[in-house]
Amino acid sequence: MNAKQKGSIKKLNALLNNITLIAEEVDYLSYQSLYISKKISAYDAYKKITSYQPKWIELLFNIRDFLGKIVGIKSINGFNVLDKNEPDIGNKVHFFTVIEKEENILTLVVRDWHLDVCVHIRIINANDYHNKLYLITSVKNHNLVGKLYMLPVSIMHPYIVSKLFENLNIKQKE
Repeated sequence: MNAKQKGSIKKLNALLNNITLIAEEVDYLSYQSLYISKKISAYDAYKKITSYQPKWIELLFNIRDFLGKIVGIKSINGFNVLDKNEPDIGNKVHFFTVIEKEENILTLVVRDWHLDVCVHIRIINANDYHNKLYLITSVKNHNLVGKLYMLPVSIMHPYIVSKLFENLNIKQKE
């Protein structure tokens, strides 16, 4: 973990009071934030964020699944439509397993032989009119395949999240 990642974790922990990461030492850390309505839960925000993906994101998922199949990485098939029933801890949401779920917290994990990923969504009070949503992604690589996999993902991930944030219909702010 580099100094910038350690600084980001320290800042996020101070701001959010204990965030959930995939491991104590992570190989990739990214966070984005935006202001959202007071009336939306962490799970509802996730549902909205993943409710629509542009064709270029679908294409990236298809390329990922095709290339991953060659080396034995599980297919994820992108973000399909979720049913109306909220998941419990231990249930699957898309390709993730829910490990933490409260009104203002949602933590999702996927583990594979090449790397583990954690997506942690935290919502905090921002002002009288809005809350602020933080989407924190952490990755722990297990081997060379995980490291190679993360080369393009680490570049594209912030752009993908920013694009998916548009599904919440509120302009992103930092």
